[in-house]
Amino acid sequence: MNGITAQSDVGITLYAKKNGNYAELIEIKSVPASGQAGGTLETTTLKSPTKTYIPDRPDNGDMDYTYNYTEANYTAISAICDGSEQELLVKYQDGSGFTYKGQCQTWINEVSVGSVVEATLHTVPSVSPAIKTASEITTLLTAN
Repeated sequence: MNGITAQSDVGITLYAKKNGNYAELIEIKSVPASGQAGGTLETTTLKSPTKTYIPDRPDNGDMDYTYNYTEANYTAISAICDGSEQELLVKYQDGSGFTYKGQCQTWINEVSVGSVVEATLHTVPSVSPAIKTASEITTLLTAN
């Protein structure tokens, strides 16, 4: 083995929880980062020879997914964009992934000559995404 381990983007799946069960939502083209670095808080006093800082809270940030626009895809996504908090699950190729809760919005993206019509699923997390092992993801999906 050459020591390189990685996984492909092939097979990444987005699920939404409806009626107590996770179900695949639609096929997606991109997955957002599972969090963002927080800012910094400046703590410098007049005695400090240099500025000093401490880390601020981590930032969930907005989490956006891209998908191919079709009427069926848009209808499926619009069903979870009802103003209520949704539970989402992303499963990576190796079976691991993350879950979080948040509110959703969707829209059709700009279109230019020679391009596929795409849309965005915009989510605003109400909790930090929770990284899950493959066995934890399997348990969540088979609990259906």
